[in-house]
Amino acid sequence: MAHGFHEDVRPDAYYLGLVMSEMGEAINADRKGKHADTKRFEDVMEMRSISPRVAFEENIKDSVEDELADIVIRLLDFAGMKGYTPCVVAKAQRTIDSSDAFLKFEESGMPGMLFYLMNFLTAGFGWNELDTCIYNIMYILYDCFENMTGNDYDLWWFVKEKMAYNELWSVLNEK
Repeated sequence: MAHGFHEDVRPDAYYLGLVMSEMGEAINADRKGKHADTKRFEDVMEMRSISPRVAFEENIKDSVEDELADIVIRLLDFAGMKGYTPCVVAKAQRTIDSSDAFLKFEESGMPGMLFYLMNFLTAGFGWNELDTCIYNIMYILYDCFENMTGNDYDLWWFVKEKMAYNELWSVLNEK
């Protein structure tokens, strides 16, 4: 299990369901008003006053930003399992505009926007166009991230930090 969350291959719907569960967790974090404290995280990391694991858990874990990063990580894991290369995903035709998703966000907040993306995910599954679907969802999340979270750090910063945190757990679990 060196490169992903799964030991065995399951139907695509299983992995897309995991993406949807991360969307639900992002909605719950938003409802609770839980956002990452990136300034404090960077301060304690710079001072090395606590471990990176504790710094992440106290300042980022289970926040809206963290859960949105989890969506991207799940999508990338699925894309890798399917053999979609970053080039294939990047060249996929963009079929929805992030302004449509942002309008959903303005109309009904994060729950409405993520529901919109869930619909797009299930449609992509039904049309056998998952590579395009994955590209579109990641593009929209990236493009709308600051407006959705109010955080001036970008989505890829959170993905990188979450992957580093996950790596800490895999090292701890190997002992």
